[in-house]
Amino acid sequence: MAADTRSYVSGKDTPLLEIVFQEIEKSPEGSISFSDFVELALYHPEHGYYASPERRKVGRQGDFYTSVSVGELFGFLLGEKIVAAWKENFDSGAPFVIVEQGAHDGQLASDILSALAVNERVDTNQITYRIVDPRSETRAFLRKRFADSKIPVEIVGTLEEAQAAQGIFLCNELLDAFPFDRVMFSDGEWKDLRVTRHEGALAWTAGDLTPEQKPLLEKCEGEYPEGYVTEICPALFPWMKDTGQFFDKGLWWIIDYGYGADDYFAPRRKTGTLRCYRDHQATEDPFSFPGETDITAHVNFTHLREAATANGLEWRKFTDQHHFLMDAAKSWLLSIEGKATEGESAKKLRQFQTLTHPSLMGQQFRVAELGKSL
Repeated sequence: MAADTRSYVSGKDTPLLEIVFQEIEKSPEGSISFSDFVELALYHPEHGYYASPERRKVGRQGDFYTSVSVGELFGFLLGEKIVAAWKENFDSGAPFVIVEQGAHDGQLASDILSALAVNERVDTNQITYRIVDPRSETRAFLRKRFADSKIPVEIVGTLEEAQAAQGIFLCNELLDAFPFDRVMFSDGEWKDLRVTRHEGALAWTAGDLTPEQKPLLEKCEGEYPEGYVTEICPALFPWMKDTGQFFDKGLWWIIDYGYGADDYFAPRRKTGTLRCYRDHQATEDPFSFPGETDITAHVNFTHLREAATANGLEWRKFTDQHHFLMDAAKSWLLSIEGKATEGESAKKLRQFQTLTHPSLMGQQFRVAELGKSL
């Protein structure tokens, strides 16, 4: 495979860069997959962007905003939604487990737990909140944070440890941080874009698709222009297989930004959905400041649906964050009627507008609801 020297990018000198070079040198092909590069850049145990909760910079002083960083209302409304779903769909006399993956510093969990603790419809003795995180440093951080929680919080390292008889699984902006591959349409066929070294810098190089990649592109039969680039996520299917085993009876809420396959692979989307964030600056350069830059791609919700249904889950609803939170907020909005222009109510109403307004986060984020035995 020859390096595409027209598009090579000089990786900035970070502690992770030399580690990436070493992995490239060890490879018989002289290159590594882009998903392997993303795995190192985001999840290397010492130098990855997500190596510890303190390194991930969110909010006004960070690299990007999330629904959680807007304020505690997002977690409060998810708490309201959890209680409503619990009462409507589950056995009220049995233990109930909430599983969160991708909890990072635990702020969303904290906000949800605070909402549940004051909800008059909840018997907190029935609830366990279970966080899944494979990183030992993050697990230690979270155990310390929730050591005094009134509602039991369990921190586990694997998906298998998260299993329970009934409950709700949720993740917020998890799938967009999965390691993913990039592919390019060239000379009438798809090529795998891999990462190599060229003149002391990181560079793209094109290779053949792997057996795991090919099925994800079978339906891409449009008139694609030469050099068209997009993303695929082979890791999504095995993750859904494992995640689908959480409960005998359960709901899954997957919140993220993304598109259906028709839009995701639209010929007009020539450079894909890859985005990199550092100091609130968005770029399409994943090789700049490796380990110090967030690397993300939109979620292909059609592939998510295919993975879910293939593993016995029901695709119940697919909506945007605006409609999902509007439904959750009905009782709260009635309770603050006439109070929304002052104090804490005004503050939360501003948060609500940011989370739900179509031009802000309301249509940017999508919510997939999956079910099992309901």
